[in-house]
Order: sequence, then structure tokens, then C-alpha cells
Amino acid sequence: MIKILLPTDFSKASVNAIEYALKFASGNKTKFILYHSFIPFDSSFYGSPEFRKKEIIKIEQELKKRIEKLKTKLLTNYPDFILETFIDKGVESRQIISYSTTNKIDLIIMGTTGASGLKEVIIGSVTVAIIDKSDCPVLAVPSNYKFKSIEKMMMPTNYALHDLIALKFLFQFSATNNSNIQFLHVSLKGTPTLKDTELMEAFKKTINSLLKKKNKEFCLHEGNDEERSISSIVQKEKIDLIVMTTIRRQSFIDRFFNSSLTKKMAHHTRIPLMAVPANEI
Repeated sequence: MIKILLPTDFSKASVNAIEYALKFASGNKTKFILYHSFIPFDSSFYGSPEFRKKEIIKIEQELKKRIEKLKTKLLTNYPDFILETFIDKGVESRQIISYSTTNKIDLIIMGTTGASGLKEVIIGSVTVAIIDKSDCPVLAVPSNYKFKSIEKMMMPTNYALHDLIALKFLFQFSATNNSNIQFLHVSLKGTPTLKDTELMEAFKKTINSLLKKKNKEFCLHEGNDEERSISSIVQKEKIDLIVMTTIRRQSFIDRFFNSSLTKKMAHHTRIPLMAVPANEI
């Protein structure tokens, strides 16, 4: 059974992501966990320790009622789904990672409201932080995006074998079974070189041999900005889902620069983006 974690802060963006998740994973044997984490307010200037403890318990009980109410509402429209709830304590981004690891979560699906400028650099978003640190795949759903049939998916690629890990995971879900998948390589050196073409042909041969029954396209694109190129093609080709891999490396600097494109896309994407972590090969 696939276990999917659905973090919520009860905002419209998070509830929208939950509804997307339920439709995305329909047809699979799946357990969904509605999850919320809060930071207990604890200060020596705020009453006695006993009073503060009672206040934290009170807040937790109120949150449990709220998340159970959300569960009941969802089950009205999705009565056959397995839905559990969990209230946690602590900084949301840390606790989500901890809970996912401890409970062997297979996929995290979260809403994202996007960010720009100083907000992106300094504050960022919880979803992007989770993508950066999670050892399981994360599906980021833009706040206003409603689920629709996934007819076209895009995977930006540098011809790496770890892309196959992402595809193997993705094709577990019935929502993607009949989707066309476009593999895109953006050449930042101008017109794609002979080496680019040879690498794409070798990659194409490997993918075709492993995914014989899947609808596939392979595209080389000239551009000086990967994020802008991907976004442009997503809009032009009417892509329904972006799939990207993130590599875990020992060096913090290597990891930061390797994951920067995925994080930028997660901040700005107008369609769902799935980030699948993979060990360096």
C-alpha cells in the first residue's frame, strides 16, 4: 500500500492540494495521512508551567477537532478512501521530514503559493524546503491548480540514469498510465552540439527499450536560461505535470547548485511539479 502524506495548514492552497492528491492517487491502494504541525507557545513570561501546559493541550485538542472535521468533509466526497490524521508539534518543515522518514512515507503532496524576490531568497516556502531535504518524492501543487487528466508530462533531463528512478515511481499511479512523456534537454551553449545529439540518441535508445509501451517524445532546445525555457515549453505544449530529479551529494555546495533549478521551478511553476530524489550514480 502506498502511503501519502498530506500536510495542511487549513489554507485554501493546502486543501486544494489535498483534493488534487485524492484524484491523482485514485485507483491505487493508498493510505492518506492528513498532517498538521504547530509550534507550542512556551514562555516564562506567560503564566505558570502548569498553565502553559494546559494551554498547549487545549490548542492541540482544537487542532485535532479541526483536522477531523476536514477529514469528515473529504470522506463525504471520497467515501472509499483511507484517511488518517496526525497532529504534530514543532517547526513544520523539520517535522514533516522527520515524520516522513520515521513512518516510511512514499510521497508527500503539498500546496505551494509561490514566491519571488527577497521573499524567495530569505523566506522561501515550506514546500520548497521539503523538496530540498526530503528523501521521498514531493509533489508540489500550485494554489489555484485544479486536477485534470494528465495527458502530457515533461521531464527535463541531462541524460542521467537516475531519471529512470523517477519514472519507475511515477508510473505506479494510474493517473499517469496513458500519459505522453516529453524528455527535454536545454542546451545552454547555443545550438545543440553533435555531442548533445549523440547523448540524446543514446538516452532515447535506452528509454525506448525500457518503456516500450509508453508514449514518448525527445526534444533538444536551445536557450540561455533553463527555467525560462522549461516554463515556455510547458505553456506552449500544454504540459500537465513536470517531473524532475534531485541528486543527493556529499558536498553542500554541489547539492545546492544541483537542486537550485528544481527549487526555482517549484517557486514559480503554474502546474504541478514532482521532485524525485535519487542518489548520485
